[in-house]
Amino acid sequence: MTRNLVRGVGRMAGWAARTGYELSRYLPGVDDGAPAGDPATSRRELQATGPRPEPSADGDPLRVRAAALLAESAELGRDDARQRLYEQVLSDLVPDEVRILATLADGAPHPAVDVAERTALGGVGRTVLRNASTVGATAGVVLTEGVPVYVTRLVGAGLADLTKADSALDTQYEVLVADDAVVEAARLARRPTYVRRTLRISQFGANFWQAVAP
Repeated sequence: MTRNLVRGVGRMAGWAARTGYELSRYLPGVDDGAPAGDPATSRRELQATGPRPEPSADGDPLRVRAAALLAESAELGRDDARQRLYEQVLSDLVPDEVRILATLADGAPHPAVDVAERTALGGVGRTVLRNASTVGATAGVVLTEGVPVYVTRLVGAGLADLTKADSALDTQYEVLVADDAVVEAARLARRPTYVRRTLRISQFGANFWQAVAP
């Protein structure tokens, strides 16, 4: 019985091989004389059809948004592009920052200092407070303790510049280092030192303010 079963399986295998060969002649992309599943045929089919495409990202909101912006950029004129930039910059500002920018708009310089720790060799080490300035008081901001953050954000947005110290502002620097926030930062620092800088509106900031000023 076992011998008959083996012979039966052999006959079925032979029939399957012959049938597969015959059917392969009618399958698209399969050459005559090459049985179905032949590696050479598979390679030819892959070359003919190309690599499998990547899954579509149409459902990803971030990718959809990026695609829309790319398409829009191809149609924007110079004035429209500038308008879109100014709208985005303005939307990122808080009211106190706009007050500071309005104060800087006249081009006058304002003192700014960093409170840092002096190293053993006399250099500047860890910064305890960055970008403290009297410009907040001049502008009349509401959140006075937020001035260092406001200045940092305005500089980061390209609306203001920090340059080297201006000796003409020496008296104002002395007033600034007596500010409560600066005094507290100096108390927290070991061997405190002050890095003086000058805060001014940038060229981009001046152009921006000219376009948006009420």
